[in-house]
Amino acid sequence: MTRRLFPLLFVSLVAAIPAQANLMDAWQDVQASLTAGDTAGAEEAIQSLKEQAAELGVRRMTSFAAALVAWAEANPGADGEAILQAARQLDPEYPATYFLQARWEWESGTYIDSARGYLGGWNAMFRYEQTRRDITALFILWFVAALAVTFLAVALVVTLRYLRSLVYDARSLGGRLFRPANAWVLTVVIILLPLFAGLGPVWLAVYLFAMSWIYLKQPLRIWAFAACLMLAMIEPTLAWIQHSELRSLELIERVSTALDERKADFSTLGEFSDLEAELDDLASYHLILGELLRLHGEPAVAKIQFQKATLLAPDPSRPLIFVANLEMEEGNNKRAIQLYNEALAKDKSNAFAYQNLSLAFDLSRRFQEGDAARATARGLAGRSSADLGIRGLDPRIRYPRLTSEDVAELVSEMNPDQRLSAGRVAFSVDPIRQALSPLSLVFAVGAFVGLGILIFRTRSFGPARECSKCGKLYRLESGFGESAVYCSQCVSVFQKRDVVSIEQQAAKLDQIKRWERWTGFLRRVSGFVVPGSHDFLGAHVIRGIIVGFVACFCLTGALIWVPLFLRQIEPQMSISIIQIALVVLSALVILRSGISAWNRR
Repeated sequence: MTRRLFPLLFVSLVAAIPAQANLMDAWQDVQASLTAGDTAGAEEAIQSLKEQAAELGVRRMTSFAAALVAWAEANPGADGEAILQAARQLDPEYPATYFLQARWEWESGTYIDSARGYLGGWNAMFRYEQTRRDITALFILWFVAALAVTFLAVALVVTLRYLRSLVYDARSLGGRLFRPANAWVLTVVIILLPLFAGLGPVWLAVYLFAMSWIYLKQPLRIWAFAACLMLAMIEPTLAWIQHSELRSLELIERVSTALDERKADFSTLGEFSDLEAELDDLASYHLILGELLRLHGEPAVAKIQFQKATLLAPDPSRPLIFVANLEMEEGNNKRAIQLYNEALAKDKSNAFAYQNLSLAFDLSRRFQEGDAARATARGLAGRSSADLGIRGLDPRIRYPRLTSEDVAELVSEMNPDQRLSAGRVAFSVDPIRQALSPLSLVFAVGAFVGLGILIFRTRSFGPARECSKCGKLYRLESGFGESAVYCSQCVSVFQKRDVVSIEQQAAKLDQIKRWERWTGFLRRVSGFVVPGSHDFLGAHVIRGIIVGFVACFCLTGALIWVPLFLRQIEPQMSISIIQIALVVLSALVILRSGISAWNRR
């Protein structure tokens, strides 16, 4: 199986690449040695590959590192460890090298080194652009989903807690407007109004939640309104994440990364070179393509692209320097001097041209002219003129550095059709469209309907009260003797004992005990099932919501997000430790919530 692995990896790497690239020649030697089982020969070939990369100014060879990690995983032991270290040298920011090494160290019992390796792997994941984007998207999705579940749990608990009060108030209103026999009819109509209006059960649930706000304390009312608005934004947020974070990196972004990080990326080079027919009239395209080809060890093809750029550029001094440098690397010093002078005729303040011209004069044994050109370069760029830009195959030759800013300039020169062919994704209206989806609308409408009902009932039809002793519902205006805390029966039993019989007092005490047992049972169960519920229904709204969110975040992460997504982002990572930590943390939060609810009086 190992002997079949590397040819397949090699084919995937060179699928769209011109043959005879220096890096690929060195990589073929690595592949041949590993296929033959010659690890020492492979290490020598990898060293040669690194030297080739250094001459080309390549700092990262992620594709080669990934292939070496795959071979090392299939061949554990001394050979695998040696190749794994070589893979890390080809790309120090590739996370898989750290995680595979940490896994081997854990299996061998060196736990401290393993922990250090896992920390290095996580650090590399945030430095490596692809895994950084994936981790960011995963965390945002995870956070949004946990927040949505937390607020849905809040809505469910609030609705169930005050449904009894809502029914009582609806029946009281029916008793005022109609005969007692018809009061229950009005109650059913009020409670199930969304269903009678032809709406679904989701509308009913949100409607009952909004109707319950009148019974909440002021801080929880604010959070209830905010919860509806946040739940209304869930779908637009997920659509935005999909459009901006979960999509594959655009070709233009990958080209920018390759130039900024001096990264050998053969698939990006192949895709970018395929755009030549569409972008043939843009000098910036040929300049960037030439630099990518030079970066990947194709100087002859790169020279053609630089020459095209000189013909198209309004100010061809920079592409002329690239062509002149390549001429000098080929030994054509006379031609290089001519091209440098042409570049200086276009731009007399170009330090690159003077620095390289001085070397061309030296190689042509025209030392006085070389010293003069060198002095001019120092006058323009200071003593650091010899370290300008990027080195060529000869360390004394300096190339201008192309960066993502040059790619952005290329994009600005493209017309809409060219941008589309380059994979530049236009602005997406999908997040806006999702804001008008049925699920978003039900929560948005519910938020403002609930606010309207709250304002109306605060001014015109206040909420029923619940006796703090026996739980009986009553209205202050419904009879004589009620207080803001106790119903009239409790007032009579506990404040007017002389006029209440012993039998009535005993019956009331039994009723209070049953109520306390029933509410205590429900409070304790909800404390474990919905962590933080007793806090946000009481005097600690923010603490209760935070407790519920932390428990939901950890539990959903351990059961769903980590096993389903984190393993896909980095297969070499061991996720069991993360799952155990999340489960333990969620258990501690749930236990804290349950104990707090159990001890509450």
